[in-house]
Amino acid sequence: MPTANRQRGFTIIEVLVAITLLAIGILAAGSMQIAALGGNNLASRVTEASVWGGDTLETLMARGYTHASLVDGDGNGTAGLNCTDNTGTPACLADGGPTAQGGFTVFWNVADNFPINDCKTIRVIVRRSDKGVMKTVAVDFIKMRPI
Repeated sequence: MPTANRQRGFTIIEVLVAITLLAIGILAAGSMQIAALGGNNLASRVTEASVWGGDTLETLMARGYTHASLVDGDGNGTAGLNCTDNTGTPACLADGGPTAQGGFTVFWNVADNFPINDCKTIRVIVRRSDKGVMKTVAVDFIKMRPI
């Protein structure tokens, strides 16, 4: 009695399905790499902005309590801590700056007697444009009047 000659192996359909799944996996891994590069770039820019803010804040901290750059120039107190230039709503100006540093613009504001009397809150705001969208990093410090 003759037996049917059955060959063993994969059919062309099985091979095509396996190649399709492999291609989808490789494309997904490539997409993850692109997203990771974008995340790393964003983290780098935020870190750089934080360094510029910290550098400016250290310069201001080293100055005396009554130094001209640590005066609430427009007298708007805590309401003016977030001011940069006249582009905000409501329009208000920063007490110090702008200074351009490495593609970033640095401003600072001072609020006298906040959070308690004989203290100044100093807020340094670092601003940059990222693909047409304005991004900011703010760093605060409270300076006490020397006793």
